[in-house]
Amino acid sequence: MDTIVALSTPLGVSGIGLIRLSGSDCHRLACDIFGKESIKPRYSYLGQYRLLDQPNFIVDAPLFVYFEENASYTGEPMLEISCHGNPLILQQVIRDCIKRGCRQAEPGEFTRRAFLNGKIDLCQAESIEDLIHSQSLQALNIAQKQLEGSLSHKMEAFVDVLTDQVAFIEAYLDFPEEDLPEENRQHFENNLDDILNQLEGLINAHKFYTPLHNGIQTVIVGAPNAGKSTLLNTLLGQERAIVSDIPGTTRDFITEWYHLEPYTLKLIDTAGLHDTKEKIEKLGIEKTFEQVKKADFILWVLDGSQPWDDTLNRLKSLFPSEKTLVILNKSDLGLQAKPRYEIKDYVNCEVSLKTGESPSIIESAIYQFLSKYYNDFSQVEFMVHERHAEALKQAQEALIKAKNLLKGFGYDDCLASELKNAIYAFETIVGRVDYERVLDKIFSKFCIGK
Repeated sequence: MDTIVALSTPLGVSGIGLIRLSGSDCHRLACDIFGKESIKPRYSYLGQYRLLDQPNFIVDAPLFVYFEENASYTGEPMLEISCHGNPLILQQVIRDCIKRGCRQAEPGEFTRRAFLNGKIDLCQAESIEDLIHSQSLQALNIAQKQLEGSLSHKMEAFVDVLTDQVAFIEAYLDFPEEDLPEENRQHFENNLDDILNQLEGLINAHKFYTPLHNGIQTVIVGAPNAGKSTLLNTLLGQERAIVSDIPGTTRDFITEWYHLEPYTLKLIDTAGLHDTKEKIEKLGIEKTFEQVKKADFILWVLDGSQPWDDTLNRLKSLFPSEKTLVILNKSDLGLQAKPRYEIKDYVNCEVSLKTGESPSIIESAIYQFLSKYYNDFSQVEFMVHERHAEALKQAQEALIKAKNLLKGFGYDDCLASELKNAIYAFETIVGRVDYERVLDKIFSKFCIGK
């Protein structure tokens, strides 16, 4: 393969910026750039980086390490150059590497090469992306285990059990006259039941992928001056949003992360919901409704000291009670009976966001609500992507058919075929089946340099 180059740390001013190269020319490039006759693998060297077309100009004095073939992340010869993190230095080094014959790496190309060279399987490749972008400690822990092979090993265990059974069935069909050992039909059925039970758990875990990986999308909604921005500031413990008595202060989204173990919430403070003819404010309200449709969790802030407005009845239909927690605010001013009655179908908590005890009350209410809605969230063991879930459902369907065939007709070609269909589905998860289009889709989501 040709030699690729990319910056593997974010572009910006920093102490160190790491540039990676992978391909057959890495050893030659290291020797040419740093004036060495030979370089010992896995040793750190201090060198002077001189540009190809300006050999007297020293761009930087970086540390560099060469990795030989089969002993690197990609399985190819690799070169890592640790420069000072000035974007100008990093850009000059990358441009120079390209002049020397390298090609700018595509998103995820280093990890793709690691997969193609057998250093990791597809589950492990996807876990690297999860590890980089996970927003909770639980997600990090799961991603790390899957990088070590936890999901891959489970798929391999399924394949081993089913492969043994296929081998027996095909031997039985091909050599019926041989004195083959009598198969324990109940044992076979128990194996199928065990795999099906585990598949059910894995498929159910898929619904937790987005909340684990991206955080629980939490939209804060309510009328102007109900206390939405105050709620955001209260949860974060800082003045993140401007709080004002002037209606319509918040016109655009304010997004912040809020950690309440084991949950990570992506808080989105939105424009106040009310009837308006002001164009910019109206646009902000329309965007709020778009966010509500996509939300995992809604914090609906109501001013409980005010009479119930009939316009709030229209909002109730947009806020499903199973994913909405009502914050009945301004309890210090006295809560009216009408709002309390209208929200009787919602889980709610009564607070005054001006008082010091409100953060603990709201945190407790949020935790209890999420514990019920995501009741087995903390028990999730695997990050099951959409791709995984589709393959697992295909395997589940094939195994259910196999179980019915086993009960009705015993051993035949159809039974073996369904078991092979399940095996194929499991092998697509770890990437043993060649399908270029899926690889393109997966690795396009990676950042350049990984």
